[in-house]
Order: sequence, then C-alpha cells, then structure tokens
Amino acid sequence: MKNAMSILDARLLDALTKPGFRLPMLSEWLQREVWTMERYQEVGKNPKEYLLQGECLVHEREKLLTMAGESIYEELAAEPPEDRSIKRFLDQNPGGAIVILDGCSIRELPRLVELANSAARPVVEQGVGRAAVPSETEMFITNRMALGLPRISPNQLPGRRELQELGIRAYWFRHPTENIRIKDTPGSPLLWMRFPDMRFMDTHAASPELFDAIWDMLETVWKVTVQALPSNRPILVTSDHGYIFLSPNLSDPRLNKKQLDKLLNGKRYREFEPHEPLPVRTNGLWVDSGRGLAVLTGRIHNRPQAPSPSQSLYRHGGLSLMEMLTPWLILGPKEEHHEVKSRNPD
Repeated sequence: MKNAMSILDARLLDALTKPGFRLPMLSEWLQREVWTMERYQEVGKNPKEYLLQGECLVHEREKLLTMAGESIYEELAAEPPEDRSIKRFLDQNPGGAIVILDGCSIRELPRLVELANSAARPVVEQGVGRAAVPSETEMFITNRMALGLPRISPNQLPGRRELQELGIRAYWFRHPTENIRIKDTPGSPLLWMRFPDMRFMDTHAASPELFDAIWDMLETVWKVTVQALPSNRPILVTSDHGYIFLSPNLSDPRLNKKQLDKLLNGKRYREFEPHEPLPVRTNGLWVDSGRGLAVLTGRIHNRPQAPSPSQSLYRHGGLSLMEMLTPWLILGPKEEHHEVKSRNPD
C-alpha cells in the first residue's frame, strides 16, 4: 500500500510540476472529489467528519504543492477571471440580486446547491470565486466587487453613494435569524450576511463540531436571504473569503517551525509602512513589494494573541486554497416563474 501511495504521489507531483496553470486543475479536484454531496453522504451525513476528512485531503495536496514549488500561490494572488466580479454579474444580469455569505467557503457549496434545489431555484452556474489578497473582507469590497468602493466594512454598505448611483440597494444582516424586508423595486438588491464568519470568534468554536452548526444554520440563513428575494430575479450567491481549519495534524509543521508570523506581528499578513524594510520572500511567505505587503502561504498554523481560542483553529487572511477559493453560485428565477412565463409569453 505504501509503494502504491508513493507512486500515486509521484505521479501527482509530476502533474503539479509541469509548466502551465495548476489552479484550474486544483479547483476542479476540490469541487469534484473533495467538497461534494457524495462525500458528505459517504461519511454518514456527518458535517464534522466531512470537514475533517476533506481538510486532511486538502492538507496532503497542499504539502505536495509546497514540495513542487510555490507558483500556485502566484496564481491565487493573481487577478481572477473578469467574469468573477459582482459588477460583471450585474452587467450581465440587470436587476439581478447578490447574496454574500461572509466567510463561507467552497466546503459549503454542496449544501448551497441542495438548498437551491429544495427552493426550486435552478443552478445556472456552479464554480469558484476568489478572495482578495490578503483574504480579508475590506480587501474584497474594494478589490473584488469592482463597484468603485473604498476599503470599508460591510455594515457601511447601506446608503453608500457609489452603490446608489449603480442602482444597488445594500442590506446588512447582523445575525442569521434577522428578518429584513427586501423591497421589490427597480435596481439590484445586495444582501451581506455576517454568517458564518461571526461564528469563528465564538468562544465555543475551537472544535470541529462548529462545522455541524454552520451546516445546519445555513438553512435558516438561506430563508432570510435567498428566499426573501423576489422569485423572478437571478441571484449570485458568493463569499468574500474562505477559511482553513487548522486542528492538530492539519497544518504543515515544516513551515510552522519557521515562525514566519513573527515578521507579521503574529498575523497571517502585514502591511508595511514605506519606511519599513520588507521581509524576504521565502517558502511560506509571499511578498508584494509594490503594495508593501507580506502574507503567509499554505497551511501555517500561527497562534496569535486572540480574545478566544477559536482563532487558533479557524483562520483566514493568508494565501491558501481554502482561504482564497470561494463559492460562486448563480441561480436562475424560480422554476414556477419560468412556467408562468412560458404559458404567458406576453
């Protein structure tokens, strides 16, 4: 078995070291083999086991990527495809709606598809989006939404002039059970839900059982966001960033021992002042000299000073597959609306 595994790893390593882009292949693997409803069912529909087994697979793959060289992180840091922005979706779907689930990852994509199916919302496109670098909310708002917004928090989106001029009405949800009436008026509603990111600061979050609660709570979140939108509008469901789960044996000890986060004041990234010398780019540390930015790469389990233990397990802000790749789910109008439209074309 060990020899077979070595051959498999050698073949995979060979594929990962060939010239060309690796991210499309990895995105496909994550969606088709790792984070799937089939694998969720195979583990007895147990969200905790789904999380742990999937993270183990991703951890092994990312270790191979580190051995093959860090060009994958250059791909993750590069600009995403042009069609992966909020502005492009709205240009292609006038009057369409946006639902951003703060901190939702591609792990939850099968659950979102399941909820869409149960709500008679046809899935038009299922894929991955991209977080900003670093993978923080404010960076996403200014760099990935393409709506001309500055670096602001999502609770500042309602009432922003930039959005109003584009015909966008923003709503901010503080918690998963908050019911906000969405007006069915011309323009595009943009709903920003603070879940699941808000759970990663919970004092009870330092365990894989948190993922059980996230999986279950998504149904409630879906009802107050997607289900509350007008049924005749296309909807984009996406996220500002993902997160990595870093319990024991799910981080790369070779990188952890370097304590690279000391250069970043214990964080997963740091923006340096113009007068400050930048650290040297090395395995585990990506540096953008133009922006004065240094970011941890891969599955480095840094343990910063934190108000709760959860921050040592659920982390974002760096450059890794699970932090950077986000759900990108485009839903069509409800099927009942399609049926009425086909019977009454006028």
